[in-house]
Amino acid sequence: MFLRLGNAVARHWCLTILVWLGVVVGLRLVAPHWDDITRDGDLAFLPSDMPSVLGEELRLAAFPENRANSQIVLIFSREGEPLRQADLKASDRLASRFHNYLAIRLANSNKEPVASLEQLDEAIRLDGNNAEALHNRAVIYAQLAQHDESEADRESAWTLKPELQATPTSLVPQSEARLPLVDVWTRRNLVVGSKLRSVDKQAQLIVLQLDTEFMATENIAALDLVKNEVAWMRSELRSEEFEGLNVNLSGSAAIGGDMLQSASESIQNTELFTVILVIVILLLVYRAPLLVIVPLITIGISLSVSINLLSMLADLAGTPGFEWWTFKVFKTTKIFIVVILFGAGTDFCLFLISRFRECLEEGASHKNAIPQALSGVGDALTASALTTIVGLGMMYFADFGKFRSSGPAIGLCLLVTLFACLTLAPALLRALGPAVFWPFHPHPDQGSKRRPQRRRFAALWDRLARSLMLHPGKVLIASFLLLAPLAFQGSFSADHTTFDLLNSLARTRESYRGSVALKRHFPIGEGGPIIVLAQKQSAGFDSEDRRTAAIAMGAIFDLTSALTKVEGVDAVRSLAEPLGDPPRWSLTDIKKNSLRQHRLTESIFLAQSSEHQGNVTRFELVLKHDPFSSSAIDTLSRVEKFLASESHRTDSFWHHAVFSYAGTTAGIRDLRDVTRSDRWRIQILVVAAVYIVLVFILRQPMICMYLIASVLFSYFVTIGATELFFIWQYSDTYQGLDWKVPIFLFVILVAVGEDYNIYLVTRITEEQKVRGPFAGLHEGVVRTGGIITSCGVIMAGTFVSMTTGTLRGVVELGFALSLGVLLDTFVVRTLLVPAFLAMLLRIKEGRSRHKGMSSR
Repeated sequence: MFLRLGNAVARHWCLTILVWLGVVVGLRLVAPHWDDITRDGDLAFLPSDMPSVLGEELRLAAFPENRANSQIVLIFSREGEPLRQADLKASDRLASRFHNYLAIRLANSNKEPVASLEQLDEAIRLDGNNAEALHNRAVIYAQLAQHDESEADRESAWTLKPELQATPTSLVPQSEARLPLVDVWTRRNLVVGSKLRSVDKQAQLIVLQLDTEFMATENIAALDLVKNEVAWMRSELRSEEFEGLNVNLSGSAAIGGDMLQSASESIQNTELFTVILVIVILLLVYRAPLLVIVPLITIGISLSVSINLLSMLADLAGTPGFEWWTFKVFKTTKIFIVVILFGAGTDFCLFLISRFRECLEEGASHKNAIPQALSGVGDALTASALTTIVGLGMMYFADFGKFRSSGPAIGLCLLVTLFACLTLAPALLRALGPAVFWPFHPHPDQGSKRRPQRRRFAALWDRLARSLMLHPGKVLIASFLLLAPLAFQGSFSADHTTFDLLNSLARTRESYRGSVALKRHFPIGEGGPIIVLAQKQSAGFDSEDRRTAAIAMGAIFDLTSALTKVEGVDAVRSLAEPLGDPPRWSLTDIKKNSLRQHRLTESIFLAQSSEHQGNVTRFELVLKHDPFSSSAIDTLSRVEKFLASESHRTDSFWHHAVFSYAGTTAGIRDLRDVTRSDRWRIQILVVAAVYIVLVFILRQPMICMYLIASVLFSYFVTIGATELFFIWQYSDTYQGLDWKVPIFLFVILVAVGEDYNIYLVTRITEEQKVRGPFAGLHEGVVRTGGIITSCGVIMAGTFVSMTTGTLRGVVELGFALSLGVLLDTFVVRTLLVPAFLAMLLRIKEGRSRHKGMSSR
């Protein structure tokens, strides 16, 4: 098959190149832009039956007006002294601008003009010199036919900012579309305002409530806008009066936005570093500039076709009739696509070029060498690619949406790359002709004499092969004893992972610095409380009957008091204690009683939808721990256990009540549970699938089982060494490997690691057919030593490019993959597999001798 394919490409090389160029151009014209259809975030892709997803659905259904899903928190603070009155007024000025943004968003979403007017009134109350708010209120007044008020505001606005006269009927600024605001909390807020000032009086908060999930891609633009506003505020505070005043930003949406921006930067760094590294390595390996062009063009075209193909497939989800189609692509997936395509694609090209050169040295013409080379390596290339594609494809069976789509997406890209390497790369070699090896040229008549001179390490591989065949048992035992401690460490490392997104950010990120400032003045759990929704039929939470309402309020108060005593809970906000104060009931506390009955309080803690009105109430649990931490998850488990017991108590008001959970900690716990379950399922499926592929290709079940075992051993060694390295690197800030590292490391390392084993074993089998068992083993090791080592170094180099990113998780995975590939290249492929094959040959030879002696 590959001989026929090679002949076709060699004859029609020009047409082959034109077809690929046509595909590239065609896909670019019809495919949507990658950034327009890619998604990101983690909690949004949890299975629909997870507790936090069900809790979030209930929250949205019961509280349709309170649709905040994430927050950006602005912090005004001084260290060592209370905020001054001028500092607080400065915070009001910044808050005023966000009330103006919210007013524009309400107006643009076809809300009643009165809703926008309320926000503009608040903006002007906070800052009477906010020219844009005055201008916008004039526009709204004009829509309401209140012309006198409109004229007065317009005159004031134009006096403060004359350039507004250019847009007399338009709301400004129009950049509000980038900020998905649903509410702005300031110190003037009657319900929560007092809680936005720290106990030490050194910090004041402004909370921007957003309707996007904390890692939604929309948060990138939102965060940029907020950062611009913070930069403006800082420029306004340069006078001596404000010396020592800090303005920072934090909150879940800020952290998520910085995560996405870091991922985008990591993609750019990875792409650039990968291309540069591949060029340098290819030049060092071949020292032939034109030969470098072949893999670069092949991989570049493969990458373009793959990205556009994925964009089209993802875009199908919005096409009528394809509602069943759930395929998605994510921004961070591109990192894996780039490094795997450059690594594997370069490897494929190297094997093809190496065999192409061998054919030329053996006397084949340039035209005939193409089909001969393809027929020699086509099976091995296809088989090695197939193991990786099948391994990645097993991620389809994951429950977590990002795993389920990312694995097959990368596998599809690798399939495109394989096809390009089998067609486009040979066509380019044919097009460039003999000049492709310039300034060197293969010499058929002197090939056998020149080969040892050109391949400097041929003697090294010869000595190594002889040593392995003489002492295979010693090599296996020594290798195992040296690496076993790391493998033992690795057996525990896979479960020692962290979901702390904040800790994975660079320390220079705005949200990280803001979070550090926030923790100095407020409870660490304030940024992500656990939301508990208590649902009980006929509860009468908002009953007009005083006795029923009093019983319900008493039950809410008692439960608030009990939850406050749960280990790990710092405060509880509820209808009974809206501010999260220590529970204290007093009929004479007029201020607190009026606060409980305030419209905003009821909208936050009592269900507003007709379906759930009177039957659902909300509690917000502020924890003593970081919402992303394992300690926070443990606290949630204790809360869940306590509420379950309350629901089963026959003498409790909450008997038969259903408690649902939402918020960051609930989502992180579900993410941990589903990814752990997925990891075990995928590991089993990947091992089984790759083993089946190996058996189908090599037809030697016992050898295939050892090849799987050797790569698994390499995986445990790698993850153990990776954890030890980052414990040393991060010191006290190390909390575990990023949660994505074990699963992606396993899938990629097992799948890619078997590539080199397939290259080696297929070449050994080929040589044994000609030279015999021992001589064939020796020749196979020598022949593949240099090329597999080069491929391994290139693959490891492409993974090293991931360490140029700014996210800890990407850096950790890049380090682990590089180390794992190097282990496969220099230990598994070089020592463990040849030594095992040599032992098998010795055992077979010993049995044959024994049978021969017995027959005599």
